[in-house]
Amino acid sequence: MKLPIISALLCSASAVALAQQTVPSLSGQTATPALASREAVPATMPPPVPLIGPSATLTAKEQHAASLARQWRDRPEMPVRSDDGTVSFLYGATVPSIVCAPLYVCNVALQPGEIVNSVNVGDSVRWKVSPAISGFGPTQVTHLLIKPVDAGQRTDMVVATTKRVYTIKLVSTQHDWTPQIAFNYPEDMQSEWAAYHQQAEFQLAATTLHSGQKTGDLDFNFQLGGDSPSWKPVRVYSDGTKTYIDFPPSVGSTDAPALVALNGGGWFSRPNPQLVNYRMHGDRYVVDGVLDRAALISGVGSSQTRVTITREAAR
Repeated sequence: MKLPIISALLCSASAVALAQQTVPSLSGQTATPALASREAVPATMPPPVPLIGPSATLTAKEQHAASLARQWRDRPEMPVRSDDGTVSFLYGATVPSIVCAPLYVCNVALQPGEIVNSVNVGDSVRWKVSPAISGFGPTQVTHLLIKPVDAGQRTDMVVATTKRVYTIKLVSTQHDWTPQIAFNYPEDMQSEWAAYHQQAEFQLAATTLHSGQKTGDLDFNFQLGGDSPSWKPVRVYSDGTKTYIDFPPSVGSTDAPALVALNGGGWFSRPNPQLVNYRMHGDRYVVDGVLDRAALISGVGSSQTRVTITREAAR
C-alpha cells in the first residue's frame, strides 16, 4: 500500500518542478523565468534609480527663489549654429540643454585658455564625461566629451573652471545628438567692442591734428630749407584756403620769426619779400591764403636766420 502513495508523491513533485521550469508567454511559447528576467533587465544596464520620497514643503521665500530659478532655466534664448556645425549657447542667458545619444560623443569646447577644476554630474552612472585638449599655449582649448549609457535620461552637470561655472542640462535620445557645442561669452563681445573703439581712437588720433583737422583733408606738400634754428617749424600744411605753420612747443611769442611771402623773381633777380596777414594761435601761425613760397626770418644783418618754405605744387 505504501508503494502507490510514494509513486504518486514523486509524480506530483515532478509536475511541480516542470511547471516551475516553464512559463507561458503571450505568443503561446514558453520560456524559463531566469531567461525572461535576463531579457527584461540586461546585465549591461546600470541599476535603476532608487525611488525618492515626496517633495518637501517649501516656504514662501523658498518658493520665490525656486520660481526665479525656473524663470531663468526656461528662458527662450536659442542657440546659434556656425558654419562648421558648432551649436553655440550664450553663456549666462539660460541653462544650455545638450542632446546626446548612446554610442555617440558630444564634444563641448570651452573658452581658449580655460582650465577645468571639477566636473559634477547629477547621474554619474548613466552619463560619462571625460576631458580632451586641443591646441597649445594660450590658445589651448579644453573639451568635455559626453557619452550617455542609455536613451531617455535627463540630468545636469556643473563644471567649475578657472574662469567661470557652467550649469548644463543633459538629455539623451535614441538617435538625435549635437556633435559640437560651444559658448559665446558676453565679456568677449565687450572686449571686441572695446578693442574696436580703441582702434578707432588710435586711427582718429593718427589722422587728426591737435587742432582737430583731418590729415586726409590737408595738403602737406611743403618743403623747408635754409637754416635750422631751434624754432624751425615741425610741419607746414594747407587746407586750401589757409596755410598753417606749426612750431616746436618751446617757441615763444618774443622770439617768433617774421613771415614774408616770396613772390616774383627769376633767373637773375631775387624774389620780392611781401608782408602777409597771419596770426599766432598757440604754437602755430595761421596765414590767410595759400603760400607758394615764403620765408621765416629772425634777426638782422649777418646774424639773420632764415628758413624758406616752398610748396611743391608751385614748382
